Amino acid sequence: MEFAVALDRVIAAPRSKVYRAWLDPEVLARWMGPDNFSVVVATVDERIGGAHYIEMLDSGGDRHTFESVIEELVPDERIVLTWRFHHDGLDTLLTLTFRDAEGGGTQLRLEHERITLEPPLDGQSVDTGWSQTLAKLQALFDDKE
Repeated sequence: MEFAVALDRVIAAPRSKVYRAWLDPEVLARWMGPDNFSVVVATVDERIGGAHYIEMLDSGGDRHTFESVIEELVPDERIVLTWRFHHDGLDTLLTLTFRDAEGGGTQLRLEHERITLEPPLDGQSVDTGWSQTLAKLQALFDDKE
């Protein structure tokens, strides 16, 4: 059984900055991951076919890795990743779309498809994880402006 998560958020920053936040390892490390997770390694080989790798620790000290391949890069508009929850996990599809938001800022749409993982990584936990992660991204820019 497959499921998908689709979330829309308005980020208080220009599209170029929100786009870069997904590709700049130093910025990525500051916000990526759900509540009570911290990034310990973030690397991005910014090219089609390049690796997008994130390693984080949860509050219990357990390590979680996200090994992805960049499938598409349209500067300030779209990023598509083949997203893998861990090294032996199944490939899922993560699409990020960036548009100008009414009234300023960036309209970010996150679509995560082809998720077939068993609990605890079910639809609710993936939705919650991305919701918490995007809230941290929003806060990153709210603090700056």
